[in-house]
Amino acid sequence: MLDPTLANGVITPTAEGINWVPIKPATNGALYSAIAQILIRDNTFDADAMAFPSHEAALAGGYGGHTNATYLVITDENHPNYRKLMRAADAGLEVPPADPEATMQPTYYVVIDAATGEPALHTAAAKGDLFFEGEVNGVKVRTGFSMLRDSVNERTIDEYAEITGIPASEIERMGKEFGSHGHKVSVQAAAASTASVVGFDTPAGRELLKAMMGTNQMTGGSFPSGQAPVTEGKGACYDLTTIAGKPDVSNKNAVMISRGSKAWEKTDEYKSRVAAGEKDPKPMLPWYTNAPQSDAQAIMSIVNKYPYQCKILMTWMCNVIQATPGAMRDEVIEKLKDTSVLPLHIVCDIVVGEMAQYADYLIPDVTQYESFGLPTVSMIGGYGTTVRWEAKTPETTKLADDRYVCWETFLIDVAKACELPGWGENAIPDVNGAMHPFNDSYDYYLKAVANLAYAVEPVEDITAEEAHIQGLDELPENWKKAVTDEEWPKVLKVLSRGGRYWGADYKRGADGRFKGLKAKEAYVYNEKRALMTNPYSGKRLSPTLNYNEQMFADLSPMTDHYSAEEYPFLCSEHKPKFRSVTMLSNSPIMRDIAAHNYIEMNEEDAAELGIKDGDRVRAITPLGDVTEGEAMVRAGQVKGAFAVAFGYGHINYGAQDVEIDGKVTKGDPAIAAGTRIHMMVDPVVAEHGGLGIIADNDASSPGRCGGMFKIEKA
Repeated sequence: MLDPTLANGVITPTAEGINWVPIKPATNGALYSAIAQILIRDNTFDADAMAFPSHEAALAGGYGGHTNATYLVITDENHPNYRKLMRAADAGLEVPPADPEATMQPTYYVVIDAATGEPALHTAAAKGDLFFEGEVNGVKVRTGFSMLRDSVNERTIDEYAEITGIPASEIERMGKEFGSHGHKVSVQAAAASTASVVGFDTPAGRELLKAMMGTNQMTGGSFPSGQAPVTEGKGACYDLTTIAGKPDVSNKNAVMISRGSKAWEKTDEYKSRVAAGEKDPKPMLPWYTNAPQSDAQAIMSIVNKYPYQCKILMTWMCNVIQATPGAMRDEVIEKLKDTSVLPLHIVCDIVVGEMAQYADYLIPDVTQYESFGLPTVSMIGGYGTTVRWEAKTPETTKLADDRYVCWETFLIDVAKACELPGWGENAIPDVNGAMHPFNDSYDYYLKAVANLAYAVEPVEDITAEEAHIQGLDELPENWKKAVTDEEWPKVLKVLSRGGRYWGADYKRGADGRFKGLKAKEAYVYNEKRALMTNPYSGKRLSPTLNYNEQMFADLSPMTDHYSAEEYPFLCSEHKPKFRSVTMLSNSPIMRDIAAHNYIEMNEEDAAELGIKDGDRVRAITPLGDVTEGEAMVRAGQVKGAFAVAFGYGHINYGAQDVEIDGKVTKGDPAIAAGTRIHMMVDPVVAEHGGLGIIADNDASSPGRCGGMFKIEKA
């Protein structure tokens, strides 16, 4: 298994079978591009898998997924559909009659049929030509795969080695090994490896390499994990998704405050400013055409009151400013405290953290031992759901109706007070159409457990003896009334087992493919990215995999603004097992294991700077942000970068004195020990009047890794 996220702490070098290969943060795209180059150069990629243009073609060929590698891209700059994938109409091809029963009609793309050499609909060819370049219907086109070949060959292996900090010989070894096992290879890369200003290159490269070897939905390759029966949705007993009378609010008629899923030129602001006579208006903060929701971007929108003012903010167990590099700064905190910026902030949490301390109202919540949850089984190829349920009586306030204060109780009571649909009486439908109440958390979660109990085939009833032995016959009455008398013994059976699980073979077909095959298309050419225009510069990102330098909001390289010679270091954060975003810093046992974190440096870097283990050092950005801590010099850290364990350097969670009604509770300085990375803000955004973090220009995620730093003794 290839995992280029090692420098970001996803895997420990002491794990069995791990070959530790340190990589410079924010350079994963370079490593993926290098390996793709080797696969193409050595012809060790699976050409058949890449050439299947449709799900049906892949199935017929014995594979589990297809790609758009053979789809033709319009390369004529004068064509109205320049940079788009060619459609049937562009090629003058007829399409099948529309299906009157279908809610959505398919889009028909064009390939060069490998068997005939002629243009064809992607649904009509068994395989497409991977390398075609020429004209179709008088329009210049070429395949996405031919464009990929060009983009990954823009640099040599030696250049990729220089970028990543991985020796060229090691990259060659990795590329050759990856291409030597057929479809029985995979790539795992997520979490911190995506958290940089070029973080999108990680999932893009990950999925490309898997597709190049035909691993998708194949046993021994990229087999789907975390599969589960429906519980908190339209399940076997109850529909916990459909809400009668729910307001019709979506990205089509509303704008996310985080500015995602909408192009700048499609916004009302842009249109109104153009109508008012502006020729090329620029936004205060970036807009992210293809990005999902982002809590980090939401916070930056709130403090800037852009694109609109947030009147009420509700956060649940969410410490956004601590988890967002660049947000834990005085300018942000002062605006969060300003009621003219944020009139009302309500927080529900089990601790008072950095975000919560600035709230207007604090709602106590319950711990994982006092609450329900139905997490999906995470084992590879597994199928099932774990059930977490109240192992102890909650320690929050007990209300007059015997419910305990928590997030769910708060939501239910506020929703009922506001007369929102989907709450109160006649809120939850069952599979027969009958309606059931939603007045407490048990009404919801135990119905979800009932869905699990009846999934695939119903579990057997629990025996009275077993229920008594486990104390399940002593559960409160409001648990039992949440489901029917028939369902209750089966719900107890699932609770008694802590969930429900099926064997790995349940989802593994006899032919080596995923039994629940779905139409999985891997993008070699990303049309959405190809058409996305940067709102500041008008530039576009590469639609095929390549290495992108760290960029600011206008896609200009950071090194165009600041000297790489003066600020040569990158950074990365990793999450240790004994710390997290919330809690654990308040545990004396955990603090004893590691009282503080370190600024972890490579041996050669430390020697050049005259730094030794235990020295106090400072990592400084071009804008003067300072990360100060104790140096740890070690060989496993990649040269040219430093690392910091996340979860330290608190300014709350009990670290500071708190006064309530004249009573002072003393803080514990041990909770504040250590440091966090202090990242610079985006100077391009500042030029347009906004306060913005450095972020990925595709996904809008914060630049947690990378950046530019110099290191000196404190």
